[in-house]
Amino acid sequence: MKRREFLKKYASIGGAALIVPGCSSLRKTSSADSEKFNVHPFIRKNPDAVFIHFTDVNSKTDTADIRQAGYKLSQELMVKSPDGYSMTAKVNIKPNWTSASPVNGKPVFEKLGVNTDPNFIEGWVAAMKELGPQRYFIRECCCPVQWEPMGWAAMAQRNNIDLRDLSTMDVWTLKEGKDLIFRKIPNGVIFKEVAYMAPMNEPGSCLINIAKLKAHGMGITSAIKNLQGITAKRFHQFCTLYSDIRKQTPPRYLPYFKKDLEKHIEALYAKHLKDGIPRWDRPGGDGGIWQESWVNRALDNLSVTHAELHMVEGIYSQDGNGFGSGPYEKLGQTDVTSRDYMSNVVIFGKDPFRVDIIAHWLAGHEPGNFGLFHIGIERKMSNVLDPADIPLFVWKDGQSTPAKLENLKRTPLVTYYLQRDYNGQTEPRFHLCNEPFDYSAWKTKRASAERPSIENLGLDNVGRVNLSLTLPEKERVGVTILNSQGEVVGRLLDGDIDAGVHHVVWDNFNSPGLYTAYVKGMGWDAVREMPIYPS
Repeated sequence: MKRREFLKKYASIGGAALIVPGCSSLRKTSSADSEKFNVHPFIRKNPDAVFIHFTDVNSKTDTADIRQAGYKLSQELMVKSPDGYSMTAKVNIKPNWTSASPVNGKPVFEKLGVNTDPNFIEGWVAAMKELGPQRYFIRECCCPVQWEPMGWAAMAQRNNIDLRDLSTMDVWTLKEGKDLIFRKIPNGVIFKEVAYMAPMNEPGSCLINIAKLKAHGMGITSAIKNLQGITAKRFHQFCTLYSDIRKQTPPRYLPYFKKDLEKHIEALYAKHLKDGIPRWDRPGGDGGIWQESWVNRALDNLSVTHAELHMVEGIYSQDGNGFGSGPYEKLGQTDVTSRDYMSNVVIFGKDPFRVDIIAHWLAGHEPGNFGLFHIGIERKMSNVLDPADIPLFVWKDGQSTPAKLENLKRTPLVTYYLQRDYNGQTEPRFHLCNEPFDYSAWKTKRASAERPSIENLGLDNVGRVNLSLTLPEKERVGVTILNSQGEVVGRLLDGDIDAGVHHVVWDNFNSPGLYTAYVKGMGWDAVREMPIYPS
């Protein structure tokens, strides 16, 4: 059947769920437009989804395998795109690291789990450089004295990554624009304005936020907390109790903080205590009011910080307190230490709240028990609490498939978050916050499709065509691709497909031109005309 006859026939089917033929989102571009990059189009198409990628690394010391894992994932997730960042844009990489002091000048492998693995970052950057962008920057306010012994300085030098120490206590010795980027915080609770270590938060730059899956005093560190490390000194100590901020801040910096921050935090804490945020009733300076202060400072920061991709690297993960100590006795010694686990998982997506909710759940916790997610909803920065309300996909070899929460492997990571050792309670210092939480009042309505649809999202780095297929209900579905002559050149699906969004990849595309995607369901047909050209 010729293409014109094909379209005429299926456009006339009575009651069919027809997609009006039209141009896809991919267009033929000029060479100037094509020199851009962005995150994979299926991820951008689904900003409310979280993606899980499983790695296969045997040991945390298998540096080559970890580097390859970062390289391969970067190669799949970052693509050329007509609507993205210029290839000359600055790429900011924000890894997660904490104090992990070396012993006798040698890195402490027992404490590797507190840092995003530098080999993963090295592989990620190598693949992005092959894609096109060449200007890379790492900024972190914490522990610059440890960059060399922990391997960060050498990694940055090998890969021509700009790793500069801008953590001076006196930010006034730094230059605005060159060293610092100032951002006002509309409706801030703690901050009025924040200084960031340039080029973090610089207009036109691309931020990739790569946190570490590890336990900490705030629960699981994850993506939102990781971003506090991009702020300049004096703005950085997010863990400082609200009542100590003025005591520890020189007068010159005080105008950058809210004048009434103490009263505001106390009022918010009283409200949230009354609202029943779990564990918020822990008394003292390490209790609920400490968390109230940290959460609002972290959300002030997040409110003006845009990352193109939020990721939690958990090839190996660590429990305990985030600084290498935990509930496990070392053999023959009296001190305690943390423990690393080969979790072999990387979690990523566009929305940091959703990424962090899934990270907390995979680490053995019930996300509803953490105030960060409640206050994020209250501040209208999020609209989800229940991990079961988040669309999940497993990412493998450049393609994603829908996943169910209950089928994912969990690696329990104990934390000292708001320990219940008061009012007669005897919870261990290191514990899971896995008590049941009633999500019935916090359900998020997922948008449901009224009719089937298929959309061309463009080509990936290996020349495959990426399609997004949406179904309103479970159906037996077939997807066929026809060329401009009406000849079948691809059959992509043929089977029972669940309702929702699906990532469909056409592997054997090899000739630019005009194509038609024909989707056949039970009692309906859908058609999409797709011009496909390389970016």
